[in-house]
Amino acid sequence: MFNNKEILAIIPARGGSKSIPKKNIKLLGDKPLIAYTIKEALKSKYIDRVIVSTDDKEIANIAKNYNAEVPFLRPKNLAKDTSSSLSVILHALEYLEREENYYPDIIVFLQPTSPFRKAKHIDEGIEKIESCDAVVGVSEVKEHPYFMMQKKGEFLKPYLKIENRPLRRQDLPKLYHDNASLFITKRRYYDSAKDLDPVAPIFNGRVKAVMMDDMSSIDINTQLDFMLAEIILKNKENEG
Repeated sequence: MFNNKEILAIIPARGGSKSIPKKNIKLLGDKPLIAYTIKEALKSKYIDRVIVSTDDKEIANIAKNYNAEVPFLRPKNLAKDTSSSLSVILHALEYLEREENYYPDIIVFLQPTSPFRKAKHIDEGIEKIESCDAVVGVSEVKEHPYFMMQKKGEFLKPYLKIENRPLRRQDLPKLYHDNASLFITKRRYYDSAKDLDPVAPIFNGRVKAVMMDDMSSIDINTQLDFMLAEIILKNKENEG
């Protein structure tokens, strides 16, 4: 709990993954990928329950082995490539309210594809949620939009029309992107959220950030991402 608020963490982990087969339980080092997120969520000073939402019995069993709760198997129609994160959250909250009369105050949504996100990032976000609508994990952009191009017929044109465009990168304004590692909202947001809404009110609310470094921000979606995570993990083990 934090300030007497009940806090629920939801970790989504569907069985079907086309880019990396069985991605959520693929071994990264000596543990399945999802285990890193479960372990950090359980380390949080504030989270009261850690639930994994999955449609896959193998993932469910592995999640339970790492001490997460799996109170239901997610319906297959909510485990497609096109299924939104919001629909997954709404299903979990509706189930818990209907079956357990459980209505937490704060929801922490943690993608299992961010293995290097730490409990300290989660706790920092929880500490900020009281004074805003949502908290998200962010990192500084590497490819600045001031330099981005778009195709117009056969030719490239600047994507943004900017007067007095800085020529040196150190003169560019600092910009940040959502790194998909952390979404924290108050439970009551989901009472009125629609399926087409973002998972958190990022673009139309008061949103605060948890600033994260490049390593903590790694989001595994491709084989190349996974290879990079393996290299980082091996280096961390050698250092430690």
